[in-house]
Amino acid sequence: MKNSIDTLKSISKNMGDIYRYIYTNGECSRHDIALSLSISLPTLNQNLSKLLHKGYVYEAGNFKSTGGRKATIFSCVADKFLSVGIDITKNHISIVLIDLNLNIIAHSRIRIAYKEDSTYFSTLQNELEKILTAYVSDTSKILGIGISLPVIISSDQKSISYAEVINASPDIYHTFCRYFNFPLLLFNDANSAGLAESWRKNGSEPIVYLSLSSSVGGANMNGHSIYTGKHGRGCEFGHMTIVPKGRKCYCNRMGCLDAYCCASILSDFTDGNLHAFFEEVKTGKNKGLVNAFNEYMDYLAIAVHNLRMCYDCNIILGGYVGAYMSEHIETFRNKAAELNPFEKDASYIKVCHYKTEASAVGAAVYYIDKFLRGLGE
Repeated sequence: MKNSIDTLKSISKNMGDIYRYIYTNGECSRHDIALSLSISLPTLNQNLSKLLHKGYVYEAGNFKSTGGRKATIFSCVADKFLSVGIDITKNHISIVLIDLNLNIIAHSRIRIAYKEDSTYFSTLQNELEKILTAYVSDTSKILGIGISLPVIISSDQKSISYAEVINASPDIYHTFCRYFNFPLLLFNDANSAGLAESWRKNGSEPIVYLSLSSSVGGANMNGHSIYTGKHGRGCEFGHMTIVPKGRKCYCNRMGCLDAYCCASILSDFTDGNLHAFFEEVKTGKNKGLVNAFNEYMDYLAIAVHNLRMCYDCNIILGGYVGAYMSEHIETFRNKAAELNPFEKDASYIKVCHYKTEASAVGAAVYYIDKFLRGLGE
């Protein structure tokens, strides 16, 4: 299948630089572009005409007049290309189709236990085909598929070096390739979610993303770069020891953060329904659940404090639990601030932008980043 990456060969360096500038800055005038890229107006106009003709950018109206002729606004065509992200968990599959601006065009979430058999992979394939049939008239617009899993991925993005949450085979990549006829790579779920949050914030500052889902993980983002460590195990925050000789973790060690702050610590009180747990906490009537949540936040505050001491940057609470933390963020910030010897303002603790599907979006972002980097190279 001819893929949209093939079109990069027809883009010159100047066109690539101009496109990236417009993409990064949103709405631009000719004057802004020429001045920032130090190129002449004739050269700019020639390349803008080509980008307009190819459908990469469009004229989005005019800026307000400052006394002379109104300047034309240039913006990128967000749905010129699309990317697919798939997030696989122990019991669910989530699929998102996103445009170049990370808008979710379509999504699907189904409950199905992870199992490496033909039924599982055919179900996944069929779900994606439903989305593509409904929303994509030309599949050459698809940049690629990123698949997020709760495992540690080797540097080749094709093999798995460690898997405990799901029983994933080391060479599962080749099985996926038999079912999808698009470029495809594998990603760690927490790293993917961190990437999505970083892109949403334009990657201007370093962040630490703490994923509080079925397992606890995280990501350290510096711009749009993920720090994965020497062996791909960087930011495995769930296995930080916060209580020596404490509760047993699924890794068979004692006292890991995961044993105190995974989502099931809370959802188990309400038969696995996390939403129901937070609804009960909101009413304040069930003192037992309120106390359980306060204890949860106490342990989480220790972890967040340690991350602040290590990285000295904003900490984003994400995952299943992070999606519910907006209403409790001030209470939690106060708990974290009490531990900090340097600052009493814990506004560095943020709540995630993506309440759902962060890992799927982040996995899809890889191909958008690759597309942007490859223009004119």
